Amino acid sequence: MAITPTKSLKDLQSVFDKVKRIYYSESSIESFATAPTIKFELPVIEDSFNFNAGAASISYIKLTTGQKWASYVTAGDPDITMQVASVDEEISGLFMEKVGEATTTSTLTGTSLTGQGYSTEIKKVTGALILASEDGTKLIVLPNVEMIANPVIESGTPAYFNVQIMPKPNTAGADIIILNPTPSAG
Repeated sequence: MAITPTKSLKDLQSVFDKVKRIYYSESSIESFATAPTIKFELPVIEDSFNFNAGAASISYIKLTTGQKWASYVTAGDPDITMQVASVDEEISGLFMEKVGEATTTSTLTGTSLTGQGYSTEIKKVTGALILASEDGTKLIVLPNVEMIANPVIESGTPAYFNVQIMPKPNTAGADIIILNPTPSAG
């Protein structure tokens, strides 16, 4: 018996090399018939984006004889996180609820500052994330996400938001979309 693959390794060579840029859309993405509206690129700390969809738990129906008659699967819990390093009003307002009025004050050096109060209570942010590969040729889209963030301020690092991401299916049922370059007509 000869084994003949229908596609070679070269045909399957499509690697998402590394997350280079992460874009945020305020709306979920239902299709790419029209380009999604991107609010901004998130300033994510290098190597802080982690995506693990969660390993499934497999259980077996096993008889006293040792035979496995059936199995059932329970989906794992996703572990998707990133660290966003910015205290800009857009980013702070995205991940925290504004409270009170904006204020203006001056420091001891005379620099004029404008600020806003925020609540650190949990705020759920919804929308979509678009991840661009380092070489810019591939996209991974999380078309419908919920994000929860907490601010972190500690010695030796810039202030950042630790963001937990929960992917949810869009109306078509997709909770991840992988986009590769369109093959050239040959």
